[in-house]
Amino acid sequence: MSYQDTKDGITFSLSTTPLGLAIPIYTATALGGGALPLWNPPQSKVEVELVSVSCARTSGTADFGAIVLMARNNLNAIATGSIMTAIDETNKPFNGKLFSGKTSAVRCSNTGTNTVTAGVATDVLQTLFTINLEADTGTAHATTAAVFEFNGRVIVPPGVLVYLACTKASVALYASTLVWKERFTG
Repeated sequence: MSYQDTKDGITFSLSTTPLGLAIPIYTATALGGGALPLWNPPQSKVEVELVSVSCARTSGTADFGAIVLMARNNLNAIATGSIMTAIDETNKPFNGKLFSGKTSAVRCSNTGTNTVTAGVATDVLQTLFTINLEADTGTAHATTAAVFEFNGRVIVPPGVLVYLACTKASVALYASTLVWKERFTG
């Protein structure tokens, strides 16, 4: 990520509540806000470059598994019979040029009802993190940085939906952040 992109107001981020939300299993139809779904609508006139995603377990019982990035194609509208039938856009993404810059052209969510048709293994685009069992004790543990940098490897064109998912069902909660750039395509 570059200073100039942020100064130009094309860098955005969306975070869950700091208390964390569940990340759904990859076959889920109810994503909630923990999946941080991001849809680049066909009429957006932008390409979305994923920059990074971070996930920090905040509470709950985890199971061994992985957090992955799902990618779903040909989403022309959020409607009955589509890949996505509901998205809760209660909170808007932050522009990296804080409290100024452009408004995001994508539709995304970090809360509420977000409903999709069930994902399948072939929708998994990238494995991001492993999930290990966490012990909640009074013993201090090291602070770790669970950040995945895309390094220009993923561009989300118009009509594509991406979101976070787990390889196994888990009731652990994660405070997560998705960062991206939006480049105007005309």
